[in-house]
Amino acid sequence: MTLFPGYGDFLKLAVSADPENVAFIQELLSIWEVTWVSPEDSDVVIVYRRKPLEASKKTILIPSDSMHFENWVRHSECTVAKRVGKPISVAATPAINLSFTPEALYDVKPSNCAMCEDLVIPQLDFVKEYKRILRQTLTSGASVTYRLATSLPLPYNIAPKRLRDYLMKKYGERSRLNLYDVLPIDALRFALAHAIQKLLKEKFRRKTWDHRSSVCVLTHDVDTREGLRKSRNVKKLEEEYDLPSVWFVPSKQYTLDCEIVEELENNGEVGSHDTKHDGRLSRLSKRKLTERLMEGKSDLESVTNRPVEGFRAPLLQHTSKILSALRECGFKYDTSIPTWEPKHPRTMCPHGIGTLFPMLIEGMNEIPITIMQDHQLLHVLCLTPKETIAEWLSDITMIKELGGICVFLSHPEYGLLDTQGLPFYEELLNTIVSDHELLGASMNRVLRSD
Repeated sequence: MTLFPGYGDFLKLAVSADPENVAFIQELLSIWEVTWVSPEDSDVVIVYRRKPLEASKKTILIPSDSMHFENWVRHSECTVAKRVGKPISVAATPAINLSFTPEALYDVKPSNCAMCEDLVIPQLDFVKEYKRILRQTLTSGASVTYRLATSLPLPYNIAPKRLRDYLMKKYGERSRLNLYDVLPIDALRFALAHAIQKLLKEKFRRKTWDHRSSVCVLTHDVDTREGLRKSRNVKKLEEEYDLPSVWFVPSKQYTLDCEIVEELENNGEVGSHDTKHDGRLSRLSKRKLTERLMEGKSDLESVTNRPVEGFRAPLLQHTSKILSALRECGFKYDTSIPTWEPKHPRTMCPHGIGTLFPMLIEGMNEIPITIMQDHQLLHVLCLTPKETIAEWLSDITMIKELGGICVFLSHPEYGLLDTQGLPFYEELLNTIVSDHELLGASMNRVLRSD
């Protein structure tokens, strides 16, 4: 990949926009080696909802419905027509295209003026599209089934597991979309990067992890006492491959075996999985939510004698209120939002955030579950443990091509990690340690790209 001559490994970018929108643009470009500087010191200025700089400066002018952009169009020799969005394809790599349907597209016809030599106007309002995806993800409504199950006096999991699995797979389909079709945020990332590269006629470098193209993190939700008991066998196997793992444990769902919890912490990490696996976090007031999150955190810290930094919500609940409360409670990261699932337990329909990279949302580091969890594959799509691992290995290949993170979620009490399924799981572990482009790492390493 070509680097910019004279600029070292980092491209110097500036953003002219309101502070909130600056943060969104920087988030979209966070997977590249970029230094953020003042407009005067930059190689490129990205302008959004403001008037472009008068001085000659290479500029990305993001189209919008703002007065500043409309006034600029009227006084320039360019013409811009807005139309309803239709599916588009964004080249992420020479071999990979990401599909995406924006809310609107801007058809730009530049003039032959001198300024236009240093100006690129993309087709997308990147910030508006990004905010729309986040809003849809964080405000998605709970299904009638979910609301009913989590509002009864008795916990939802008192219902037989066979019935719960039936409800999840009743409308599940064996076929699924290609991963490249469900990454709208990453499509925005690469489309914005292409606009910059078009202006500079050069490529800039992607971030890596210890010079590896991708990083893999093994995570487990220990929802039941049986799962905690079985976790020892899984942990032992992972240690044979010298792979760290993260174990999310509910502090009051069952009586904790402190010895096992301490073992899980060795060469790994124990994170909070709420106090109880009742799916009621999203229904609580901010005060009660904060109290409950702090209770689960302190319960586990009293067992491990170490700070509990990570959180995953039962049933993968995620709202702005939960993320804000996690930040206030001192958590370092959350990993409750899937990249994509065919039938999310809260919405009971396809759902996900559409990125393969860590994000900052509501001031909280969000590490998405980028690879479909074992429950979805085993109980929604009805795959066998062998087929599940094959699906995971296929996803690793795709994610590695894009330079994303591979975050796995499995449960010790499910068939994938029992005696019969462990040999297939070992195939996954062997693949991770044998591939020199993959780094098996902890969550903290994910948050520190090179």
